[in-house]
Amino acid sequence: MIEPIIGIIGGKGKMGGLFASFFKEHGIKVLISDQKTKLTNSALAAQSDIVIVSVPIDQTTKVISETLTHIRPESAIMDLTSIKVNPVKAMLKGKCEVLGMHPMFAETNPIPGQAIILTPTKKSGTHSIWMEKFLKNNGATIYKMTPKEHDKLMAAAQGIIHFADIAFADTIKNLKIPVKSLFKYTSKASELKVQLAARLIHQSPNLYGNIQIQNPYNLKALKIYQKSVAKLLKIVRKKDLKAFTAYFVESRNFLGPYTREALEDSTQLMQMHLDKKPKTKLKTQKPKKTDIALLGPKNTHSDLAGAHFEANKYYAKDIDEVFELVEKGKVAAGLVPSENSYHGTVRETIDALFAKEVHIADHVQLPIHHCLIAHKNANKKNIKTVISHPQALSQCKNYLKKHYPKVEIQSANSTAAALKQINDRNTAAIAPEIAANENYRILARNIEDQKDNTTTFLLLRRGNWSQDQKTLSGQNSKTSIAFYFSKDKAGSLFSVLKEFATHKINMNKIESRPAKADFGEYIFYIDFDGDLQQAHVQKLIKNIGKHVAYLRILGSY
Repeated sequence: MIEPIIGIIGGKGKMGGLFASFFKEHGIKVLISDQKTKLTNSALAAQSDIVIVSVPIDQTTKVISETLTHIRPESAIMDLTSIKVNPVKAMLKGKCEVLGMHPMFAETNPIPGQAIILTPTKKSGTHSIWMEKFLKNNGATIYKMTPKEHDKLMAAAQGIIHFADIAFADTIKNLKIPVKSLFKYTSKASELKVQLAARLIHQSPNLYGNIQIQNPYNLKALKIYQKSVAKLLKIVRKKDLKAFTAYFVESRNFLGPYTREALEDSTQLMQMHLDKKPKTKLKTQKPKKTDIALLGPKNTHSDLAGAHFEANKYYAKDIDEVFELVEKGKVAAGLVPSENSYHGTVRETIDALFAKEVHIADHVQLPIHHCLIAHKNANKKNIKTVISHPQALSQCKNYLKKHYPKVEIQSANSTAAALKQINDRNTAAIAPEIAANENYRILARNIEDQKDNTTTFLLLRRGNWSQDQKTLSGQNSKTSIAFYFSKDKAGSLFSVLKEFATHKINMNKIESRPAKADFGEYIFYIDFDGDLQQAHVQKLIKNIGKHVAYLRILGSY
């Protein structure tokens, strides 16, 4: 089948815009109509082979009804709504082909690796087959079900879960307890529960209200939820511990082994995320458009790397925040660790490089040196506990084993956070020398096991890389690219690597990351010597593009 012309109603919106960019990246012609476009919905419908409706849920059926008469019988209409029964019912009133689609991800995610639910109908045909094949070949995981099955499932997967969070947030409001005061007395699990509710409340009430109201199966599910709440409330009112235990255990038995799995996974999640929150006054700091964003707090290796660039520093809480600030233009640049010579790639960085609209503008390699730092009145014989970031502890493992074989090892969120836990002469921290001040004593310098240990930091700028952003000499420059194939088959990667040999270009690194849940499909990352201003490098990029489904230039620097 000839590749269709795709028209997206609401193509300037977040989800519509994501799909518009995705189709365009693969050479598909895309038409867009929206509130501020010259092209009207009706004109778009008349010119498109596939019309995709991507508008708010409560406007979807109205827009579909207004558009149907302008769609050619041989064309197709599809939607991106998280409710399926009513939109599909509206689309089936036309003479064209019909397919329902529900992307199970946010507009900030790249489509490769994400799940999309398709709801085929009696009017699904060649355009539906093309769409399913196109999405599969370009990394999406496809699930199929009827519109009725979809909405029943979403009544639980979205309806009840969101409803509980919304009601929970309202209860906190009615209790009139300041959230930050509440956190002083809650466990990490409870804090995470508050965070999830607050995260939802921070988003669009229109979206979440329509998910609650428009799903025809939602009310039935919520009535069951109401009965469960009423039953539990009755047990608590009667102070019936025996009934409470039965209520509690029945649910545990139904969930089975997943309860243990959930306990272990959520414990790791809380350790990774809640413990990363800065405990200082960093939250009051606001980024400026002239700042460079980097991992805080002060006096860490990221801070040292930032000294190579002339700019005021904004200390971010994590790598994701750095990328977000750069992508949204809230800072001039961002600095993130990408690779350590002994511990390998920083996965958060490499994944975000592919997903976010940023590019690499420069890099710096920082030698990693650690010191053993203690209370100003301490000496080596006093030390019974050593605290640091897990990576720093790992990098000094042999030193600690040799000089402090009996000490207790404790992990901290950062080397700077470790220093703040030195409250007596028996505790020491591993941190950079710059972090020590008059309140501390350096017991030993350069205690890292590998003396040539280095970490590479990448300087990020907003937007995708373009030819006119920087002119390099070509002698010491490097280029980074990422790509994936339409299918995982023998010889695919070899066809790309062969191009480097043909053009006599040296690769510095090649790495793969899973592109989706199914094993065997990957995004490949390659760093190589050369500047994209050079003719032979341009030819290399052109030839690689012929072998892959998608190629992205991450930067030439």
